[in-house]
Amino acid sequence: MKISYRKWKVGKKSFCWDVLILMVVSIFIGSLLAGTLSFSANAYFSKTLSNLVGDYGQYDVIIQVREELKQDAEEQINKVIADAFPGAVMKEGPTITGKTSIFISLPEQFKTKQVYDDLSKTFGSIPGGAAVGVMTDPRLTIRGVPDGAKNMVMDKISQLDGVRFAFHDGASIGVVLTSFNKSAAVSEQIKNLLKHYQVIEISFPVGSEPSNPIRLGDTIANDMQNQLKLEYARNVSIGGKNDDMTYMVGTMMELKRFLADYATQVTLKPAGGTKFVPDEVLVFQGTAPQAPQAGSPVNKANVLVKITDVHADGTAAGLIIQGDASALTNLQGYKVNNSVIDAAVATASYRNPRQQLGNALNETAKVVGQIPGFVQDAQNMGQVALGALNNYDTSVAAIRSTLDGVRDAGNSIQSATSGLTNMNTGGMQAQLANSSKALSSLITTLKVVKMLQPDVANTIDGLNGTRQNLDNLKAGLSALDNVAADARQAKATVDNIVVTGNNALNTLQAFDVNGARTSLQNANKHLAELQQMNLPLITAQLQYLSTAVPNLKDEDISHSMALLDKFIGGQVIPGARIQILTTNNISTDAVMPIVTHDAGYNNVSLYSTSLGVIEPNPRSEMYEVLNQVKAILAGLTSLVMTILFLALDHTSIMAVIRRRRLSGTVKAKGWRKVLKQVTAIFSAPERQYGMVVGAILLTAMFILSGGGIPYLPWIGVPVIGAFLGSIMAGYADKINPVAGDEVMAGQALGMSFDDIMREIVIPNGRPGVMQKLNKRKLQFK
Repeated sequence: MKISYRKWKVGKKSFCWDVLILMVVSIFIGSLLAGTLSFSANAYFSKTLSNLVGDYGQYDVIIQVREELKQDAEEQINKVIADAFPGAVMKEGPTITGKTSIFISLPEQFKTKQVYDDLSKTFGSIPGGAAVGVMTDPRLTIRGVPDGAKNMVMDKISQLDGVRFAFHDGASIGVVLTSFNKSAAVSEQIKNLLKHYQVIEISFPVGSEPSNPIRLGDTIANDMQNQLKLEYARNVSIGGKNDDMTYMVGTMMELKRFLADYATQVTLKPAGGTKFVPDEVLVFQGTAPQAPQAGSPVNKANVLVKITDVHADGTAAGLIIQGDASALTNLQGYKVNNSVIDAAVATASYRNPRQQLGNALNETAKVVGQIPGFVQDAQNMGQVALGALNNYDTSVAAIRSTLDGVRDAGNSIQSATSGLTNMNTGGMQAQLANSSKALSSLITTLKVVKMLQPDVANTIDGLNGTRQNLDNLKAGLSALDNVAADARQAKATVDNIVVTGNNALNTLQAFDVNGARTSLQNANKHLAELQQMNLPLITAQLQYLSTAVPNLKDEDISHSMALLDKFIGGQVIPGARIQILTTNNISTDAVMPIVTHDAGYNNVSLYSTSLGVIEPNPRSEMYEVLNQVKAILAGLTSLVMTILFLALDHTSIMAVIRRRRLSGTVKAKGWRKVLKQVTAIFSAPERQYGMVVGAILLTAMFILSGGGIPYLPWIGVPVIGAFLGSIMAGYADKINPVAGDEVMAGQALGMSFDDIMREIVIPNGRPGVMQKLNKRKLQFK
């Protein structure tokens, strides 16, 4: 069968024009049907959603309660609304999985940060385990912000244009906007704000946790800001909604540190071959009547010590967890296994800071009691010293006058004895001695002569008198010589006294009398101020403190520390992690040296995370899902309509084109047949027609109906249409077979291709749009 295509040209009377009209009508019908179906489904689901949660911005608060307590909850909610939110409207919502939703619309005057922050407290008395949520629109939600940074972030967000207020929304930050039109601009500003900051997380390995992470975090943040010249650096490692919680937790940590220092410090010395293990418990006799015995259970009267640290030399530090240090009379410690006493393993020594503190307070009170007498004595001494200083100049002048008198006396002595000093009394004494000896010899001779001549006696007596006078003169000269020596010694002594006195006088003159006088006056002033203090009151308070020092047992201290650990553990980020909020222009490598220096060791890990992310609004996400469902329904409907249009209207045309291609061709065999079949997939005219028509139909209906398929790019739409058209072309003869005999008969009658298609092929084909459009051109009905 051969059909001429010479008349297949575009014209108002050609069959090609019929195909174009068919395409337009098919696209219109398919798009209208797909759009109507998707719009109807979207309207239905949107209406259902509105019935469930209200229209956009209609309600502000949602409260979920247990279904069986719904009635009681509604009554309580009405009371709360009447008291706290006059004019608010409540509506009961649907019940899902045993939970009933109750919606509340608040008047505008109650839409404030304070009200929204306190919503959980306001509705905290609702029975049925009520969960309170916020539904106010337009609203943005920011999640992932550390609790310690939320206030700062909310303050900055509240200053943005288009933001009504920001509030605590559970673990996130809620941002209520002034209008929906501001959503995009505010969202972009918040993204830029979050990008401007980063959170540097500092993780510590097990066993190296800081004792006070809050203080260490503050130190690291201050050092970062000072050393790296950062715009902003702050420790945000706290699980609280305000800075008050930060201070409270810091106080708790300091209290724990005080208790740790206040507790008795037990030092354990191991017995031979014993090795201590942290958290191991040792038992001591305590107030029990007898020492612990191996195999016996632990008695409540025993003292239990928990090992907290093991030193390199084998000794250990311990904390008393049962009993008190005052009961540690027997210092022999025994190991405990499952509350049963084992062998002796340690000898203990301890230091009780509480006792030392009490003694120190008592001694201080005694010292303070002696202060009044000390002040009085010091004031008296000060007055005496001031009097001495006032007479200082007179005393110095008197000393100078005395030195001048001594110097004059020395000069007088020197003048008086200068003649004696120049006399040679030694020679005169020698001559007198010689003369005395000569006279003695002469007298001796005369005594012999006297025996012969008695008349010589008078001469002897005269010589004796002369010799005596010479001896007396010699003695006088000797005394005179001693006087001269004493005069010289006195002069030297006087000179030495004058020199020493001058040195002492110079030293006295160099003394700062005015400075000393001022110091004494200031000291007397301070002593007077000290005397004015209410020292008896201070003494009484010290005595009160000594008696008011917490009379805690060691077991009370250990239990209190455990409770503080539990509380702090719920506020400080777990895992010994510190979070520092800073700007994003600094790397962790630059921060690492500061962290290692402040922490004291190098085995820490640093990570940088974003400050937070904007969380999509649930309602907006729901509407987005509905829009996606609408697009999917439109796309699937367009896909189905494309298949129907191809199958009912275009397979007959593709079948005619295929018959014309195969007419007069020789059938190939073997691999040539396979090759020809493969190449025909893309080169066969009927397949090309099917791919073009399928691509146009599907793409046009997708565009006009708003269709879309998730993860399918727009370039894939015409590809799918072309694929469907190619498949339909391959099965055209089976879907819409052509009556070859009737076609040949029409050719024999001289009918043109357009007439054959309109009068024979289309009327005998599958019922579709083409048949409806073709009826107006049928000549043989």
